[in-house]
Amino acid sequence: MTDKSNRSNGRRSRSEAARNRDADAEVAALNALRQKLSGVLRRLPDVERRVVELRMGLVDGTPAKPGEVADRLGMTIPEVKKIEARAFSRIREVGPIKGLERFLGR
Repeated sequence: MTDKSNRSNGRRSRSEAARNRDADAEVAALNALRQKLSGVLRRLPDVERRVVELRMGLVDGTPAKPGEVADRLGMTIPEVKKIEARAFSRIREVGPIKGLERFLGR
């Protein structure tokens, strides 16, 4: 290998290492956020937790519309919306969770 190709590979390896570190940090931050969210959701009454999990896609990765949640839980759409609003109000009372602020509103 030439000296030039060694330098090129060295640069590539350093940039790949930096990308890997960034990806690892992002995964760690996401896991920490999931743990915090899980702790907050455990404090909610069961029906509020189920509504939030379904609406936000925390069960299967696909956020559900209020009508879908209503059908799944045997409720009306206004009931789902009221329960969801009450759940987010409770979550806000617990205190801000860094990373979730944009979802909770004020």
